[in-house]
Amino acid sequence: MTFKFAVLAAALILAAPLAQAAENPAEVDAVVSAVTAANPDKAKLCGSGPAGIQGAVSTQVRALAQAGKIKGNPQAVGAEAGGKIGKSCSGG
Repeated sequence: MTFKFAVLAAALILAAPLAQAAENPAEVDAVVSAVTAANPDKAKLCGSGPAGIQGAVSTQVRALAQAGKIKGNPQAVGAEAGGKIGKSCSGG
C-alpha cells in the first residue's frame, strides 16, 4: 500500500463515522457500483484523492436519489460508499 493510498483510505474511513450509518447496505453497494461504472479507470479515480472520490460519490448519490433508488439518508449512504471505495483504493 502506498503512502498516498493509505492517507486516502484513512481520510475516507475517518469521515464515515461522522455521518449516521446507512440503513440499507444495498444502497451503499449501488453507489459503489455506479461510481465504478462511471469511472472504469480505478487508478485514475484513486489518484484523484479524497476530493475526487467525494465528487464522484456525490454525483452518483444525487443521481440515484433523484431516481428514487436511495430512500435512506443520502449523506450516510455517500459516506459509507466513499469509505468502501477508499478501502478498495488502498487494497482493502
